[in-house]
Amino acid sequence: MQKSFLMEPLVSIIIPTYNRAHLIGDTIGSVITQSYSNWECLIVDDGSNDYTEELLKFYSERDGRIEFHKRPKDIPKGANACRNYGFELSKGEFVNWFDDDDVMLPEFLQKKVKKFEKLKKLVICSGIFTNEFLKKTGRMKIIQDERIFHNYLLWHSQIITNSVMFRRSYLVGTKLFDESLSRGQEAEFFSRIFYSLKRNEYDLIPYGLFLYRQHADTKTEKNKDYIPSFKSSQTSVILKNFQRSLSLKDRVLINYLYAELIELFSQGIKNHHDSNSFRILFFLIPEVLLYNLKLSAELLLYGVIAILKKKISFETYKRLKRNIIK
Repeated sequence: MQKSFLMEPLVSIIIPTYNRAHLIGDTIGSVITQSYSNWECLIVDDGSNDYTEELLKFYSERDGRIEFHKRPKDIPKGANACRNYGFELSKGEFVNWFDDDDVMLPEFLQKKVKKFEKLKKLVICSGIFTNEFLKKTGRMKIIQDERIFHNYLLWHSQIITNSVMFRRSYLVGTKLFDESLSRGQEAEFFSRIFYSLKRNEYDLIPYGLFLYRQHADTKTEKNKDYIPSFKSSQTSVILKNFQRSLSLKDRVLINYLYAELIELFSQGIKNHHDSNSFRILFFLIPEVLLYNLKLSAELLLYGVIAILKKKISFETYKRLKRNIIK
């Protein structure tokens, strides 16, 4: 006799999608076959022009736990706006965002729900890297110590949206994904969450509970291009995390993020994105003085010259990527 799920807490699975009709069937199939039965799956379409709508209507008619929604026209386009909208519609005690091309292993939900205790706000699991045909290629790293913010920023803990199940009450009243950013919304969200998270407030599952599909087309040519809006968003996230790292006095993170800022600074000069370079420069000067850090005089000198006259050897910037702690 199948166990009734009426006594089990409801889990909301929220999946944004866009033109993935050829892949999302695998994702939905993995949800339907979960060993944990009491779930709702809210799929929010971001304006697909393939046969996504027809496919999802078929699934929702077949299983009442699956809901198909379209992103309202009055909210921004993008996966993270869809994630936020899906959360507004959800009703579960626990919430897990998931991607439309990845696959849950059968105990994905069951293992996570079991890990929640009274004070736990979220549970994080590892995942398994695969190729586009779901052939396993490796495992996501998860470091089991108290420095979740540190490990996440350095990518020592490879945590993505699929990895984390949240207690709904923790998310209520919390800013979710920042829709004003054109890139890096997930990194901004998780670094903000992890910065203030105490070790007794979360639990870790070090083994893989989902398949993370990596496509040839995920490494697009766009990543090689300099897109000002992307770089501005990336800068916003790094600047905030630099301030957090300073407050933590985390020498490794400070040096790592400083190098990232110098790289963005130099890219801005090279690509005539002066506003972003000025922003980084004017941010670093007071922060460095306030925390008694060593800012190279070369940065100030060559930064101003480069911005105003565009005359500088970019080898100089490579020399600026150095440790700044005295």
